[in-house]
Amino acid sequence: MARHNGQPGDAPAPLLGLLLALVLWFFPATSPFAKLSLPLAILSFTAMWICATPAFSAWLGERLGRMPAAPDAVPQTVVVLGGGRYRDENSGNERLSATSLERVAWAAQRAPVQMPLLVSGGRVYEQERAPEAELMAGLLQDLFQRPVTWRENCSRTTAENAVNTAAILHDSGVESVVLVTHWWHMPRAAEVFARAGLQVQPEPVGSPAELLPRAQSGLLRWLPSAAALLRTQVYWREMLARRWYHWMPLPPVRNC
Repeated sequence: MARHNGQPGDAPAPLLGLLLALVLWFFPATSPFAKLSLPLAILSFTAMWICATPAFSAWLGERLGRMPAAPDAVPQTVVVLGGGRYRDENSGNERLSATSLERVAWAAQRAPVQMPLLVSGGRVYEQERAPEAELMAGLLQDLFQRPVTWRENCSRTTAENAVNTAAILHDSGVESVVLVTHWWHMPRAAEVFARAGLQVQPEPVGSPAELLPRAQSGLLRWLPSAAALLRTQVYWREMLARRWYHWMPLPPVRNC
């Protein structure tokens, strides 16, 4: 599960740099900290401008989106990873996020009909009601008429998606899967699923080729936009998370 998927909420590093520059500016003028404020502000502003351009965002996404090689094994099951939910704090009503909806629809459209489905995603926060896997399973069965064989209801992260899913599928004799998640999440997800002992055939939602629409061609590619900045933030976070997962051991199987 990529909780930020399409919904990044963390402040980008250049913005934090600008905030730090403002703090340093209040130091006494003779302080070396105060002298750092202007260079830091210029550097942070430049970095934010570059990160917010569609050209840089597309360049970064193309490097992130290189798909891992698929194994020769014939897949036996389709695995769909959750991508978050929307929750009304007043009523408590919950529904799948746009990211999760895209994955569910993609799997319903592209997954071979004869293959069983597993949906993966639990509750990330205590106040959430249903596990995300239950929300996905309900949509697949009610709207797309696709039965769901397994619900992995306990995971909170992509690494827990992998180890919990592997435990369920290995008990059923499944070793090879079609993995459905967004293209920018696929490299990290495929790697951790492989470490958990599953052979992965990627079925990414979308591709880096969709990054530069016609309205962002030519000179417009170098003009900053909020959408490009959000995409850049997601890509940086995926790259850092991928390195983190590479060095950290897999978590134990999580029980609800």
